[in-house]
This record gives sequence, structure tokens and C-alpha cells, in this order.
Amino acid sequence: MHLSELLNEDAVSLSLKARDKESCIKELVQLLESAHRVDTKGEILSKVLQRESMMSTGIGNGVAIPHGKTRLLDQLVAACGVSRLGIDFDSMDGEPATLFILLVSPENLRGPHVKALANVSRLLKEETVRDSLRRSDSPEQFLATLRDSEAHFLRAEPYSSQPPG
Repeated sequence: MHLSELLNEDAVSLSLKARDKESCIKELVQLLESAHRVDTKGEILSKVLQRESMMSTGIGNGVAIPHGKTRLLDQLVAACGVSRLGIDFDSMDGEPATLFILLVSPENLRGPHVKALANVSRLLKEETVRDSLRRSDSPEQFLATLRDSEAHFLRAEPYSSQPPG
């Protein structure tokens, strides 16, 4: 399950306006809902903020992966953002986050949600990948960089929201 399969160009912002964690999550949720044409009337935002209050999703190296689950979606979706200035996200290393990956899945979808989080985390451990994504000039370039990086660093596992069998 690759992040690029959960995105479209409308789900990528290369110039987040937020300056704090909560505003950043709000902006990412708005981006996700608009790009994937869903309106959960605040449920995604509530679930992601609730998850974030338990433990920061700032994983270090300038990366944050806020995530949550909702009963109002039937498939895993994502949005990505870049903040040129950086945002204090209570990251493990104490550094501001500049690269954000929002993942939201249906409440009953455990395996693919965990697999997507693991793949994103594994991919973004690579400094060259993080730097290339941050330097993207367009959402198209961001997605192309992401696909190339996934092909290089992750083994192919097509995403399917359908259970086997």
C-alpha cells in the first residue's frame, strides 16, 4: 500500500499557511476533504485532533504523520503538505515539521491503515526522499517524486480496500 495510491494532485499543498499544529491539521483536513470530495462535518478533524492529543505524530526529521479513523469513509485517503517555515509539532527530535502526511481510514480498516503508516514512515526515513518532496515545484512533481521513491525503496503492493477472497 503506497501513499501515492491514496493521493491526487488536489490533495497536495506545497505552501501550507498554518503556523501552529492545530491550524496545520485543520488545513490538511480541509485539503483532504476537498480533494477527495467528502464532507464529514468535522468528524475527521475531531478524530485526528483526538489522536494527536494522545501522542504527537511528529516523528522527527521534519516529518509529521497525523492520522485518524472515521466511520464516514469507505476507503483510505491521504493529503500531503509542505510548510516552508516549519511548524512546531511536538516532534520527537524537538525540530519543527515541514513535511506533513495526513492519513484517514474507515474505522473498520485496520491492516491497510497500519501498513500505510509503516510504508510512509519507512519511505520518509530517507533524507533524499524528504528533501526531494520538500523541493517539489508542483503537486505533479511531488507525486512523481513520491512514485519514483516508492518504486525504489518499497516493494510493490497494490492497494485494495476490498478484503481478499
